[in-house]
Amino acid sequence: MTPPHAFVIDIDGCLSREGVPIEGSVEALRKLQELGVPHVFCTNGWGSLESDRAERLSRTFGVDVSGDQVVLSHTPLRTEVVRRFRDSRVLVVGEGCAPVARQYGLNRAEGVREYGERHASLFPRRRSTAAKVQDDENNPVRAIVVFEDAEDLGEALQLCLDVLLTNGNPCGPRVLIKDEDSEQKVEVWFTNPDLTYAGLARHPRLTQGSYRLCLETLFESATSSTSTSYSVPSTRTRKERRLKAMTVGKPTRLTGETALSKLLAQCPDGTTQDDITVYTVGDNPYADVALANTSKSLRFCVLQLLLCTDHTRYIQ
Repeated sequence: MTPPHAFVIDIDGCLSREGVPIEGSVEALRKLQELGVPHVFCTNGWGSLESDRAERLSRTFGVDVSGDQVVLSHTPLRTEVVRRFRDSRVLVVGEGCAPVARQYGLNRAEGVREYGERHASLFPRRRSTAAKVQDDENNPVRAIVVFEDAEDLGEALQLCLDVLLTNGNPCGPRVLIKDEDSEQKVEVWFTNPDLTYAGLARHPRLTQGSYRLCLETLFESATSSTSTSYSVPSTRTRKERRLKAMTVGKPTRLTGETALSKLLAQCPDGTTQDDITVYTVGDNPYADVALANTSKSLRFCVLQLLLCTDHTRYIQ
């Protein structure tokens, strides 16, 4: 198989399970390289730089992978978020992800733990409440970006909710509760719409989509009650608010466009999206096959493959 064919390949549950290669995946990837077929690895994880993930893939499968062949769930943030919040305060969810955000160009990104240290009273179970309260009235959080699964779900939910309800300054009033006409000013970006993923466990594991459901439910409950404290949904008497949030990751259009641009970079000069047929390969119809369907308007995919264990039979 030679260009104009190209592949967008899932990783977890397709090529490997929690870093352990699935039978046939190594041979399939070697075949792609031997034939010079453009391909990118597209996953709804990872919480690291693309170059770091490429090194790990190279070690796992024994093939040469570059960072330009990797599309992580948060890769589209490089263009969609960095240019808008480069010098703004941004709260980053995901263990060890704040340094990644800063390397992307979000110069004032703070992880949940870093932010919690500056606002010690917000989650007192983890730290002393004796620290001096820092008022961010003149420098509020402008965006919450969920790079990866929360390190501590309880802490992340509490701090994100505090930031949202106060429009970026937890030391100030909860304006979204007190003023029914107020608007949500803090942008929220999720990078993985998946509720579960396939790991080594027998049954699927919860991932970022479950966190979003929790945050949405808490936000709606808090802003729909006349009480100044959070109330259960049955006591709602106010106009319901909905959390305003954007999402990247499979199967969103932005992730499809990112993968396509990386594929075209592997093709001869002058190649356009009309010149290649792109196959999505994965184990999740709601992410991998849906990515192809989402991108049809871009002439991105004309065929979807749900990969079985015999990887090599699709690459001849």
